[in-house]
Amino acid sequence: METKAYAAPKQTYFDEAERQSIRRALLRYIDENNIGAPTLQRLIAGANGISIDQLPLKTLQRFMADTHRSNDLMVRFCHRFVIDQLATDPVATFGDHFAAFLGVWRDGRDCRPVPSDMAGSFQSYTKAALPPGQIMRVRRSGDPSDMVPFSRIEIRVEPGRIFAVIRETIVNWRALAPGASDDGLPTMPRRDYEGVMIHPHGAMFAMMRNVVTGTPRTYWLDRQAENRVLGYGHESYGWFDVKALGGSPLHNSPVVVLLPAKDSP
Repeated sequence: METKAYAAPKQTYFDEAERQSIRRALLRYIDENNIGAPTLQRLIAGANGISIDQLPLKTLQRFMADTHRSNDLMVRFCHRFVIDQLATDPVATFGDHFAAFLGVWRDGRDCRPVPSDMAGSFQSYTKAALPPGQIMRVRRSGDPSDMVPFSRIEIRVEPGRIFAVIRETIVNWRALAPGASDDGLPTMPRRDYEGVMIHPHGAMFAMMRNVVTGTPRTYWLDRQAENRVLGYGHESYGWFDVKALGGSPLHNSPVVVLLPAKDSP
């Protein structure tokens, strides 16, 4: 059976969250490509097959600065440009195909975009590993002293798409408590991940890859009380982990709690 990528329908109304998402995408494009508003104006006009007179520069600048509420037609021009840019991104292309494969929409009626309030920077925490030689410990449920920093996660909701882009850097792969020995094992160079997050029925699901080794990494994520996100991660151990861990375990499956970076201790 052929799997087709999702084609976003032409949108004629944009709420405030969508406008903010489009605005952030345009500002990011300007910054990444070192261009100004006049160049962006020409690019947006070209992507829509219109003259620059139909997209006044001052109107675009006001939208970018968020000083006025721009009309939906102008926002639609910007939205079309953002969609075209995402189409050249392999992560975005993967997101379309991945969501289609899992069937998170049917004829456009069953589409559940990742909520816009999931976007942001997070610090994740997980249970501290047992010290060498210790086989068990007793803690009260939810005891925060048993949690240690595990990773940093960035989630970016893409305008006009039902998925979000997710990136993770694991800074404490072995979940060591502060001051515990890590045997001098490196973690940063091989623990960067990128991928997409979708929202099928139930919890949100993230699929990433290690940017160096290509090893898949997954998460189930769900928003909890007090602005927290609970996650269940899963990743197979790689060849570089076996010797360090003294055996041949199959996977690393941490339970993590995500807190917005600004709320982290």
